[in-house]
Amino acid sequence: MHETDLSRIMRQALLPRNAPRVEGYDVGAGTMVEERGRAATIWDWLVLPDGRTALVTLDVRADGLPPAIHLATVRGVLRAVVADGGGLDKVLPRINAAMCACAADDEGQHVECGMLAVDGQSAEWASAGRVPCGVIRRGGAFEELGSHGPPLGMMEGVQYGSERLAMSAGDTAIVLSHASAGLFRGAADLVAQIHGKPAGDVVSTLHRGIRKAQGENTEEISVLFVRKH
Repeated sequence: MHETDLSRIMRQALLPRNAPRVEGYDVGAGTMVEERGRAATIWDWLVLPDGRTALVTLDVRADGLPPAIHLATVRGVLRAVVADGGGLDKVLPRINAAMCACAADDEGQHVECGMLAVDGQSAEWASAGRVPCGVIRRGGAFEELGSHGPPLGMMEGVQYGSERLAMSAGDTAIVLSHASAGLFRGAADLVAQIHGKPAGDVVSTLHRGIRKAQGENTEEISVLFVRKH
């Protein structure tokens, strides 16, 4: 069996079946699944000890071991760390320490991770690597959020931060597991054009738009969509 075949089988078991229900928000999420894709990305969700729901994207960019091995490892460590308590800004440093401790020499595969936690009136964003995230305000303004450190497993001792942002009625946050600046802004424009559609339809529309924009060289991308009521 080829490594990408193995990765696709493993990845299928990692993907959630449904997006979570979060009071006060419309939530949608999904991972593009291509017949011959690398299976190097997933989305996930979990409930934090403080009751907030956190949406997650994980992405392995380099070649090497079947990517789903790293996805499964980070997903498992993430759940263990969250169950042990601590805020969102404490989660990524602990996962990174675990990934660095078990990394093989010159293995070269690292995991980019984006985490978006929401509560009644705000959202908190934390990321490892270049994970595109932005907020489309009800009035049309677009705010892009930054990265908080290198991919997981790349460098020991990183103290990842996080940032909070107010969420008012009609505000929308979107996350792509990876994308060029142009592709991400195009995705944001598309979301703004279909404002008001159900969250699941928005994610499906984004997947179609991304496939069209990428042409023949389609890369699998995970999408998170959160809109405040």
